[in-house]
Amino acid sequence: MRRALLRKIRCPHCWHQFPAEDICWVASHPDLRNDPVLSTDAPLRFVPSCYTAAGEGIDAMGSTCRRMACPRCHLLIPSVMLEHRARILSIVGTPSSGKTFFLTAAAWMLRQRLEECFALTLADADPESNQALTRNEQRLFLSEDPNALVTLDKTQLEGDQYSTVQIEPGQTTTLPEPYLFSVRPSAGHVFAAEAQQRTELLCLYDNAGEHFLPGGDLATSPTTQHLARAKMLYFLFDPTQDVRFRRQLDGQSADPQLTQSSRPFRQDTVVQEMAARIRRMTSLSASDRLSQPLVVVVTKSDVWRSLLPGIDVETDPYAVEVRSDGLKLGGLDMERIARVSEAVEELLRRSVPEFVSAVRGIAQEVVFVPVSATGCSPVLSDGLLRVRASKVSPWWVTVPFLIDLARLGSIVGVRRGSRAGAN
Repeated sequence: MRRALLRKIRCPHCWHQFPAEDICWVASHPDLRNDPVLSTDAPLRFVPSCYTAAGEGIDAMGSTCRRMACPRCHLLIPSVMLEHRARILSIVGTPSSGKTFFLTAAAWMLRQRLEECFALTLADADPESNQALTRNEQRLFLSEDPNALVTLDKTQLEGDQYSTVQIEPGQTTTLPEPYLFSVRPSAGHVFAAEAQQRTELLCLYDNAGEHFLPGGDLATSPTTQHLARAKMLYFLFDPTQDVRFRRQLDGQSADPQLTQSSRPFRQDTVVQEMAARIRRMTSLSASDRLSQPLVVVVTKSDVWRSLLPGIDVETDPYAVEVRSDGLKLGGLDMERIARVSEAVEELLRRSVPEFVSAVRGIAQEVVFVPVSATGCSPVLSDGLLRVRASKVSPWWVTVPFLIDLARLGSIVGVRRGSRAGAN
């Protein structure tokens, strides 16, 4: 079947947009190395003058090439991006707010639940780029020893999750590695016959929290420029980093995250910094509110859920519709999500009013979603907070991403008035 290719492609590394015909191919012959943008060991990137009958580039030594790259930063671009425009989803938060745990738990739970509840398949669009995330999934959810105490490494400011290039001669630039997923209707979906047209490509980034602090985005390290191109923003608010929340939980929780000394952050200033960067990059005025929807992901809800008695944040707000022919269109119970959002916002308004004021002042549309990436409290072991593998059971981590898919209206439905899960 002939593939329908996009006219323009957006690089997921440097966010450069270019015509599809300008894409570079990666030389296959071992003698064609020393790429000027990457390194002496990197294969050359080039625009072919000859192609195979299947449309693959042929390098200067006559070898058939399999991989493609951005013409600007020369980093690899998976072939799926030639057919599907990526939806950039930006995850923002302070250091240690739980971004890596949240993203790991969300990816794993989406893999588990999408087929069952929505007749959708989540796949790694680029397994090479997603390696760090799949290693984290293995560590957190597939431990050989169920009694093992596990943790995830903090995202660093540099290392395997970033690439170093020289787009301008003599100037080194650090770019983040994206995580790329395809979401595709499976055979049981009502739109299975239109699976190719309805496939969604999601592009996410796991930046170090330090990158979002004022002064953290530099010309030589523009690691958060995806914010300006994001279709949805996720700001992770960590209640355990606020002394007022900690005081409310005195005597109610023995979670070590409440007693461990950690650097407190003014999370309202970080969300304001996020907005300021987006305004600068999109030429908005200081008074303009952002057009992207903002989901405030309130992390570690297993620690503070006692502050919201009667609110169920453990069972998923899904409402699955199965037709008489056996096909299904899974949906979100948006009324229930709205009720939970209102309750969480009111709790935050009483506890951290300046944060709610900042959020409401920068975004036109805001949803507050409580999540727990582990569903259990960690224990202090060898100076680190770890969780017992057998107790890991995330809550609501899929909801922020399903809200985005439901907004598209193409593969995830919206259910209103469901009586499942009263709160």
